[in-house]
Amino acid sequence: MKEFIKNYDVFFHFIEDVLQAKDRRGVLDTLVEDIRDYLLADRCTLFLYDKAANELVSRVAQGATEVRIPADKTTLSGYCCITGETHAIHDAYDQEALSAIDPEIRVSSKWDERHGYKTKCALVTPIVARGERVGVFLAMNKPGGFIGYSVEGLVEFAPLLGLAVEIVLLDEALAEGKTFDDLPFGSCCKVSPEG
Repeated sequence: MKEFIKNYDVFFHFIEDVLQAKDRRGVLDTLVEDIRDYLLADRCTLFLYDKAANELVSRVAQGATEVRIPADKTTLSGYCCITGETHAIHDAYDQEALSAIDPEIRVSSKWDERHGYKTKCALVTPIVARGERVGVFLAMNKPGGFIGYSVEGLVEFAPLLGLAVEIVLLDEALAEGKTFDDLPFGSCCKVSPEG
């Protein structure tokens, strides 16, 4: 019951942030920070799908400059974007655990080395806007790892983050005299009504 009350309070705090934000571009930073605090993660990254490059591009990357990764099954985040599956990994360098999800996923220390960071555990979930997967939320390094309630909490809040992404991208499109569909960020694929 305590976790439900905590989730309930956090959920309404997120809604308030989105609805009251004067700086819509900054709302994503705020939401990512709030989710990081809720999960007790060390860092989080919000990736959006760049359809022209077929890459996931960090829109909010705590502790890092822009990060680009292929939107394919070679990374856990790319796999999440393609399949729409949420996954928690207790050891980001455990090739056997990654291969159990999909044999194409590979351990890579490239991003850790570039940013002077050591990813120990990770949690990824897809972000959906307008009925399509538009990105991935990645949380890293929670003491003790990401267990059931962390995964459930992130899955609960992912739709709100998707709504915030849609609002921000729509604002940006309108400011540039474009439509939402003209933006470089697009859909990894459509989401079926079942999920």
